[in-house]
Amino acid sequence: MKLSIAALAAAFTGAAADFWLLYLHRDSSTGWVVVSHSGGAFTNDPDLKCDRDAKGHSIYEDAGDVSGSQPGMRTVPGIFVGAPLYRDPLDVVEFNTLDNAPGHHTIYKDRDYAMVNVDGYKSGQCYLNRSYTYSLDCDVAETHVRLSGSSMFFCESDIDVANFDFFINEDI
Repeated sequence: MKLSIAALAAAFTGAAADFWLLYLHRDSSTGWVVVSHSGGAFTNDPDLKCDRDAKGHSIYEDAGDVSGSQPGMRTVPGIFVGAPLYRDPLDVVEFNTLDNAPGHHTIYKDRDYAMVNVDGYKSGQCYLNRSYTYSLDCDVAETHVRLSGSSMFFCESDIDVANFDFFINEDI
């Protein structure tokens, strides 16, 4: 049996676009100034490392409403449980990254963690996965970064977060 390169590529289509949704809390300090962010972050590799990840993830802040042009992440019931999970249980997780990938979607526990876009169409299948926990202390140039949190979901989807994954925030 011969396999063509096109057939092999078709067999793996979408695998590179699968992503992880994490809950991260980041404190960045330079001297006496501390900047904190808490919320959702997207990555293709959940095994975080200081040299690659300390300043590399946009964090979409916790919010009560992420509809329309309001970026962030909303969790229901939204119970704060402290580090490393921060939010538990995760019955509904809605995120809005505006024009950046992945966009505006909601993950529903009562739909077997289906990810649904704002038009009501299934845009991916997510799996609850809290197996990665983070507690990193990193020195990046003149900035000390403390990164804590956990994985929330692994999502199978055609949405590509690879180019979005390492957008560097200027304020960290």
